[in-house]
Amino acid sequence: MRTKQEFDNLLAFAKDLINENLGFYYDINYGYFQPETHPIVDFIRLIGRRVQSQLMLMPVLHGEIDQVERIFSDNLFFDEWAEVTLDGKSFHFLMRQIDNSSRIIDLARDLVFPSPWIPRKLRDSLIRIGEGTLNGSWRQDIGHEVTLWLPLGISFVEGSGHHSITSGIAKGEGELYPTSVYDISLIYDHVYTDGKYYYRTHDHSIISEVHFVECAAIFEIGRIMAAQKIIF
Repeated sequence: MRTKQEFDNLLAFAKDLINENLGFYYDINYGYFQPETHPIVDFIRLIGRRVQSQLMLMPVLHGEIDQVERIFSDNLFFDEWAEVTLDGKSFHFLMRQIDNSSRIIDLARDLVFPSPWIPRKLRDSLIRIGEGTLNGSWRQDIGHEVTLWLPLGISFVEGSGHHSITSGIAKGEGELYPTSVYDISLIYDHVYTDGKYYYRTHDHSIISEVHFVECAAIFEIGRIMAAQKIIF
C-alpha cells in the first residue's frame, strides 16, 4: 500500500505542477519569459535521484555485483523484449530512433542511470577522475555508450564507463553525447502502470510487477508529456 500511495502522490504532484506552470506563464508571460527547461523535467530528475543513488552505491553496500544481478533499463521498468501489442510487438520495436547530433547530457544535472559493479573500480574513479586529479577533468571516452529516452530525458549507460560516469555524477562534472536517442512515445498506446504492475492496454494482462515506484511514476509522467508535447 505504501508503494501505491507514493506512486499516486508522485502522479498527483506532477499533474498539479504541469497545470500550475501552464497557468502561471499564461498569466505573466506576454513573450518575456521562457524557462529553459519545463519544470516537469526537473521533477523527473528529482524523482529519479533516489534510484540513481541506489544503483551507484550497490557495489559499496553489497560488494562486487554479479553481471546477472546488475540493474539496467529492463530492471528499472520492464523487459523491452516482452510482447506488449496485440500483434506481438515488444517495447524494443516501438521505440523510434531519432537524430542524436544536437543532444548533450550534463552529468551534473540530467538523470543518468549507471550500474557500477566493482568497488575497487568505483574507488579508483573517484580518486583519479575529475578536475585537479591525476587523470584530469571528466571527459567522454569512446567506450562511454549512453542511450537517451525522450520525452522523459532519462539516460542509461549501456557500454563501458559505468564507474567513471558514476564519478562524474558524484562530482557534478562532465558532459557527453548520447550514443543513441529514442522517442518512446508510441509505448503509451500499449502499456500503462498503476504503480503495482505494468499492463498491456489491449487486454489488461500483466507484463511485470513494478520494481521501482519512482520509475513507474516517471513512466506515467512521460504519457502526460507526450500528450502535451512537452520534451526534454
